Amino acid sequence: MNKGKIGLFGLGKLGLPLALILSQYYKVYGIDVDKEKVRNLKKGISPFFEPKMDEYLKNNINNIEFQYVDEYDINNFDIAIILVNTPSNSQGEFSNKYIFDVVENVSEQLKKSNKKDFLFVLSSTVMPESHVKIIDEIERISDKELNKDFGFVYIPDLVALGNVIQDFENPDLLILGESESKYGTIAHEIYSKFIKNNSPCVRMSLIESEITKVSLNAFITMKISFANFIGNISEKYNCNPNNITKALGYDRRISPHYIKSGLAFGGTCFPRDTWAFIKMSETLGLDASHIKATQKINEYQNDILFDKVSSYKNKKIGIYGLSFKPNTVVTTESPGYILYEKLLSQNYDVVFYDELIENNYSDIGIHKFIDDCEVIVFTHNLKLDIDNSQLSKKIVINPWKN
Repeated sequence: MNKGKIGLFGLGKLGLPLALILSQYYKVYGIDVDKEKVRNLKKGISPFFEPKMDEYLKNNINNIEFQYVDEYDINNFDIAIILVNTPSNSQGEFSNKYIFDVVENVSEQLKKSNKKDFLFVLSSTVMPESHVKIIDEIERISDKELNKDFGFVYIPDLVALGNVIQDFENPDLLILGESESKYGTIAHEIYSKFIKNNSPCVRMSLIESEITKVSLNAFITMKISFANFIGNISEKYNCNPNNITKALGYDRRISPHYIKSGLAFGGTCFPRDTWAFIKMSETLGLDASHIKATQKINEYQNDILFDKVSSYKNKKIGIYGLSFKPNTVVTTESPGYILYEKLLSQNYDVVFYDELIENNYSDIGIHKFIDDCEVIVFTHNLKLDIDNSQLSKKIVINPWKN
């Protein structure tokens, strides 16, 4: 098996950064269904913002070949990494439609090739037992046999938008599910090339790795909602929740990560992984009441934020941060976006400022935004270069500081 060349399917917000990281060490074929995106990437034009991505694209453009899905040749590589979107369906489960589109395409080419061995590495988040249907489909279309003619490994991404490259290169751990140990070893060697922090690799069965990925984010959201509930209690007592959560975080059984009172969690991972865990449990006849409580508290945080702002209908309200976190344009389940839409729908005089999302103040800057507004709501937790005197005459609502 040639380990020096890799085909990566899916050049989205996670797939493209991973392809660029890999291209520092391997010859990479970045493959996508979006023709315009592929054309722009060939010219060195990034389709979206992500820290460090323009730098990585510029530095490694000669070692990565961007191709439309109908252009690639499977004879160019023996390893295919799949990192496509798995959107949630109406039941809260992840849809594997785009994974199967890739699998069908690759398997058809695999059937025609003379390859003796091939490795599929799935990185998209999936529901437990998804690997069974995916492997069945590969075998059916390719006429190949698992662990004889091809291997299957699941390495789910553990990255956050706005910090994707940093997270890929410095993960807390590497979850690695393997159909057979030799294929797990190959995949581990590939990822070890670009992981800089010597993080542990936990190798396990495919079903165990699928459960681990969904469980990990569900557990983190429990910590977030617990910290937010401490914040709600502290507000009733008129005390500082950050002192409490900081103290709790020193206990090694808890740790300081994700235990700080603030806003609801949002984005493309935490909310949907929470619902996926609930759905997985229901499928098994179990009631994930603890995760349901997490979700309920999270939704309540958005109501609390609105209640804090709702009494200022006669004032101009400014929201700093429309995306769900800094360094991304994604507004999915964003507390700032939810607040903005709700205020608009109830005819409040509301504007927003965001570094990456086009707004009325993009060209004139944050200082003019603050000057124009009577109420400032900080939904991004950032240290800003703002003179405190500029905020002294404003009504400031900052859930991150007490």
